[in-house]
Amino acid sequence: MIISDSPGNISPIVLSLLTIAYLMLFELGNEKIKHALMPLIIVLTTVFLIVALLSIFGIYSRLG
Repeated sequence: MIISDSPGNISPIVLSLLTIAYLMLFELGNEKIKHALMPLIIVLTTVFLIVALLSIFGIYSRLG
């Protein structure tokens, strides 16, 4: 299962897919593509940070 019922239990598959999508759009595209897809890149970065923070929070809440 990619995303579990609890908010802190997020699979590393989601983080990997978001990272790959970000790198493909930002690093492999030319300047026109980067400029046109900048809103999508910002959204992917924001989603990645939210998912990563939820994952880290979930791990530390289970430890304590």
